[in-house]
Amino acid sequence: MSARLRSRSIVTAGVTAVVAVLVDVVTKRLADTRLSGSPVDLGIGRLQLSYNTGVAFSLGDGLATWAVLGLAGMVTGGVLVAIVAGWLRPPVPAGLVLGGAVANIVDRAGDGAVTDFLWLGWFPTFNLADTAITLGVLALLWASWRTDHGPSRGQGTAPEQAPADLGRSASDGAS
Repeated sequence: MSARLRSRSIVTAGVTAVVAVLVDVVTKRLADTRLSGSPVDLGIGRLQLSYNTGVAFSLGDGLATWAVLGLAGMVTGGVLVAIVAGWLRPPVPAGLVLGGAVANIVDRAGDGAVTDFLWLGWFPTFNLADTAITLGVLALLWASWRTDHGPSRGQGTAPEQAPADLGRSASDGAS
């Protein structure tokens, strides 16, 4: 990857991460101020305020805040290194993962818990940072699968012909 393309990817991932953090912080603030004690029914689920002191799906609920923040910080640092090194692409999904992770760290650093407010009834309560992480990881997996399983250059595909060459085959001496 060229230096210019890598720089563009880093900026794109960074902007995506900042947007994810801002959207998450604003929605958590709204949830904290508007949902306390009064869930809002949405039909397919509801907006319901809860606080998670553990990690994903409340695992590690009894761990000390510093341990959870340390682990989350190391994983987030690894994601950042992978983005800067160009190992984690495309940049928008990578930025979603980074932004979601940073947003949850920022939230947890305040009071030791992450604010959750989206409840579907069949899945643990979550927030928009969790959604960004999940969608980003799924998109990165899909992109990786597409890269690994897509058609390889020069294998089983015929080269495209220029318009002047249409009607002539490669064996006719067209190049």
